Amino acid sequence: MRVFLVQTAHGLDSPSGGYKSNYGFINQLRSYGHAVAQTCYAFDEEIEECAAKAKDKGINPKVDRLPNIDFGRNPKTGLGQQVRVTKFVDENQILNIAISRHLWASYLGKEVTAETKAYIEGNDPSSRMANLINMYSTQIAEFQPTHVVFNDGLTMKITEQMLRSAGPQSSLKFKRVCVVHSAEQLPFGPFCGGLSGHCLSADSENEMMKGLDGIWSVSKGIRDYALTHGNLQTSFFVHNTWTYLDEGNIPMRRNNVDKTEVGLINACALKGLPIFVELAKRLPHIQFVAWMTWGSKQVYIDQLRELPNVKIESATKNTERDIWDRVKVLLVPSLWNEAWGAVITEAQLRGIPVMASNAGGIPEAKIGVPYLLPVNGLTGATDPKTGEYIVPKQDITPWEEALVKLMARDTSEYEQLSDYTARRTVQWIRGLDHRAQEKWLLDM
Repeated sequence: MRVFLVQTAHGLDSPSGGYKSNYGFINQLRSYGHAVAQTCYAFDEEIEECAAKAKDKGINPKVDRLPNIDFGRNPKTGLGQQVRVTKFVDENQILNIAISRHLWASYLGKEVTAETKAYIEGNDPSSRMANLINMYSTQIAEFQPTHVVFNDGLTMKITEQMLRSAGPQSSLKFKRVCVVHSAEQLPFGPFCGGLSGHCLSADSENEMMKGLDGIWSVSKGIRDYALTHGNLQTSFFVHNTWTYLDEGNIPMRRNNVDKTEVGLINACALKGLPIFVELAKRLPHIQFVAWMTWGSKQVYIDQLRELPNVKIESATKNTERDIWDRVKVLLVPSLWNEAWGAVITEAQLRGIPVMASNAGGIPEAKIGVPYLLPVNGLTGATDPKTGEYIVPKQDITPWEEALVKLMARDTSEYEQLSDYTARRTVQWIRGLDHRAQEKWLLDM
């Protein structure tokens, strides 16, 4: 196979769980002998760093500057706007077509959203959108894929247009596969478009999804949501195993019984920040640490700064050193309809106890390992002023009781749970069909 992946997260080492699982998916396919490539967003320094890593492994990164994307003149300055595109091979021998992240300085969020929506609905792109579309379609065509994999409406529209009989690339034959990482991505149901950039045109995207060759739901919860709210049949596969394994190897087990911190990754309301904050207030003798990633707005950072027993950390590329070597307990008190919760699997494989909510697909990720705790989940209702999800009040008591047990001076319960967590999660991941997604693509 020749599999072309379109990434939407920003950065070559994005903290996004969707980005990591997408990359692990094509890297695993590459290890089986298939040709793979991805488009992504990156700054020049990220590309240079990746190229250096490839060279250190004896791989020629073959860095090649492609023609810039022309975005016309800046209406404020009158200066021309050009966005770099760079092709290179990374340390895993994956071909990357990287669009400069400076794109978002030239193409502001509201503008790209409006113009993408107009293209999806009316097939009449603006000049700069047309140039972006041309870059994508040209790179896809040059790769000659058997499959194009994506999780966004823009790529769904571009690939649909490419395969039309009257189009300039109509000789191409490839399968179109959408990976569903969130309920917001789907063009129906109470969470449709609830996050910025997700599902820009429900009616058009709903119709386009019917023409896809495959739709992959990363949890049973997402699969059931699609069937219940959209009568849409999808195929359920958990994340490919290389999302969590280092080229197939189980990560190093941690013995963090002597650590003192309770962690939260992606501090924001969706991820249960109200529960985290209240626990920190109720348990001032316990040290907490929160990592800021894609959902961490300034208002949340300001909340955390008021708490003397909470440390605030930026997103990190080195999760082994900066997170898994550090935390004693991981909190995943998500309130939204989370598809899976990749950090749960990452932590549990290393023997780090995870206290997680019962929202969305998180119970699936917990695989029966304690602690799974109740929350009042989001309903999809939004604040008419801010457009943000309305966060219901929470009962903190079950969370407080469980955390007190795990952080007690008597460490026997912690040690037993840590041991069981690692053994059960390793057993689970070894029992998965590591080539399930590959077989699915081959059978299309």
